[in-house]
Amino acid sequence: MSLASADYVILGATLVAAVLGLFGGFSGALAFLAGVGAATAAVRFGWDSLAARISVNWLLVLAALAVALIAFGIARLMVKKTVNKLLAQPADAIFGMLAAAAAGFALALGAVYIATQVCGEEMAIESRILSEVLSIAG
Repeated sequence: MSLASADYVILGATLVAAVLGLFGGFSGALAFLAGVGAATAAVRFGWDSLAARISVNWLLVLAALAVALIAFGIARLMVKKTVNKLLAQPADAIFGMLAAAAAGFALALGAVYIATQVCGEEMAIESRILSEVLSIAG
């Protein structure tokens, strides 16, 4: 079984995320995911409102970034404090490693998928992991 360079990127990102998750714990990984979700939702649902008030493109992007960072910070802080109170340390580290590995895999898979859209479909065909995930997803 030979792997393409995109597969090594996916596996490397998954491994790095797993090690970081082991040290950060489940509370950190879950807080990060909640923060990313909150930031994405804030920009997604607030973009039209910002665009109606700001006509300069770079100011619009800067305002969207500020909204995303504020939403990320608030959600991350709330989730991290809550999970730290509920979960003991050894379980927190192990679950953190698993959650961060899943998040790293998803992030790397998304990045490789976007790269295939930009660079061409031959990169997607070469990647065994991406082609397998895409065939499962339909």
